[in-house]
Amino acid sequence: MYAIVCLTDLENDFINPFDLSSKMNRFVTHELVAHAVMAALLLLSGNWFCGACLAAVLAYMLHLHTHRLLHVDTTDAFRQLPQQKKQRFILLGAHLLLFVLVVYRLIETALLTLLTAEGRAMTKKLLHEAAASIHGY
Repeated sequence: MYAIVCLTDLENDFINPFDLSSKMNRFVTHELVAHAVMAALLLLSGNWFCGACLAAVLAYMLHLHTHRLLHVDTTDAFRQLPQQKKQRFILLGAHLLLFVLVVYRLIETALLTLLTAEGRAMTKKLLHEAAASIHGY
């Protein structure tokens, strides 16, 4: 989202290409590392579908990184603008889809836990233990 705002600022001439490239290029490596760690954690914890989806986004980002398409060049910033915006919107759409998937899974897990007798008993025990720890019993 930050990259799209920065690219829109360049398009509307609110920011110069040098500032844009310095703002956006410093986050590329951090973003790739964060995606790799999250994909590894999801896959190692057994969340295969979410991990595979995030790994696909990571593969797309690595493809862009190896071809130097994630980085903004100061001299070609205006020429790269439509391509950069398109790539960033694709990434934003993928992240939005992953967010909706995670929220759906969270709600599904909570409902399934609360709707079964075993889940209700487990929740009751957990809440009693939490209340006891708050009051110092």
